[in-house]
Amino acid sequence: MAETAKSSQAGDNYTPEERYRYIGFDVFPKGKTSFWKSESEAKEYTSKVVSGIGESVLHREFSLLEDEAMGKADKWVLTAGGATLLLTLVLPWVSFRTATGAEFSMSWPSALGTLISSLGTAFAGGIGIGLSSLLALLFMIGAPVVGAWTLAMVWRKAKSAEAYQLGLRTPLKVGYILFFSGLAVFVLAFFGGHIPGFESWGLIDPPEHYGIGALLSILSAGPYVALGMAVVCAVKSGDL
Repeated sequence: MAETAKSSQAGDNYTPEERYRYIGFDVFPKGKTSFWKSESEAKEYTSKVVSGIGESVLHREFSLLEDEAMGKADKWVLTAGGATLLLTLVLPWVSFRTATGAEFSMSWPSALGTLISSLGTAFAGGIGIGLSSLLALLFMIGAPVVGAWTLAMVWRKAKSAEAYQLGLRTPLKVGYILFFSGLAVFVLAFFGGHIPGFESWGLIDPPEHYGIGALLSILSAGPYVALGMAVVCAVKSGDL
């Protein structure tokens, strides 16, 4: 109690000017740009604040409040990310060689069709494999959708900067869903399982069993590119 009272009394000894300096604009580390254009401006503004008249907010061009959340470099990075996600439509998603030497490669349409048609078989192998297949389906469909959506939002015209950022933030945040759904497929693969008919694929390594090894052996460029670009889009959503 004694220390509290002492602190309170010490605080009462500050003048209004000292309180303002402690709270506000004068306190900067060395080497920073001076906020005030001149000493007279600082005194005039302080006097107005103390007397309760004049502006309560003062901006400077170097203030973070004036910093653009979406600069030209950001736009081009997101353009590249969105275009690459869209490009996964033509990239190979699955490719493997069988014990007989036959080469198989599936682009997005054929891999998606195979995945949809085999959902029942996947759930026959267990809930983990079935859930993994559903997440893979979400990931595959989401990749080009998020890519096209991002491109549309990056280059659209908006009524205001705020409306532009709000419109762009949505597809970028969906990038998190895309990323974590793809990541979950890898995590669930560690638990493995037996998919009916999986041995008929004739994989060289590993044979007759679904797991992380089998998954990594059949995945091609598409999933990895989509996973990386989903991160690029998702991380940028935090700046908007």
